[in-house]
Amino acid sequence: MCGYLGNAIDSPLTKTLMLILGIDLTALRDNPGAGPAASIDIILNHNGQNIVAPAIWWLLLEQTPHGTKPSKYTSFNTRSDKLNTPNSAGFHAYRESRCIIPASYIVEGEGAKGSRLYHRIEPTSTGFALAGLYREWVNKKTGELIRSCSVITLAPRPKWVGIHSKSTPLFLPPETSILQRWLSKDIVDTAEFDELLTPSFPERLLCLPIERPGNQIPTGLSIEING
Repeated sequence: MCGYLGNAIDSPLTKTLMLILGIDLTALRDNPGAGPAASIDIILNHNGQNIVAPAIWWLLLEQTPHGTKPSKYTSFNTRSDKLNTPNSAGFHAYRESRCIIPASYIVEGEGAKGSRLYHRIEPTSTGFALAGLYREWVNKKTGELIRSCSVITLAPRPKWVGIHSKSTPLFLPPETSILQRWLSKDIVDTAEFDELLTPSFPERLLCLPIERPGNQIPTGLSIEING
């Protein structure tokens, strides 16, 4: 799973990713850390241009008399093995509304609640381009357009088991052609993304054990994960 992320706009990692995507850094909000159901920034393609837009980190929303709210069904992550299942939450979004969720770090936890070990995970050359999906909703009371999103997760890699043994986020390679095609609305045949659904790390990762996502006090030495 991916359940906590941050995006520091003054980070050289974030600046490099925005340069690859051709996006003005000032369009991003500074995000010191956010969890599920928070408002985060996503990157999507609108009328042929890559833009930054706010989205609720919870793909499924529901209408209430006072507006929209996150559904009772957990959907801040979308499992890759459900992407091709008709009627699943991410089926149409995978074909029609893919996005990138930028992050200068993420936090993963392993173990039972109360004794869970957390790691703050950072890339070393370019900000994370997390593969995401988004949906658009209209607040029936106000007419406001609202976007929601989720991070695609894959099966865990052996090197990742001590970090989070259930899944691995889909880290998109920081290559312009791959990122642009991921965002393109012209690509509806998702077979070309099949290779991306094999868990991999496009670059060296630094994983620092921390007390918890909220305070991120180090509890040990950083370890490296490659490839």
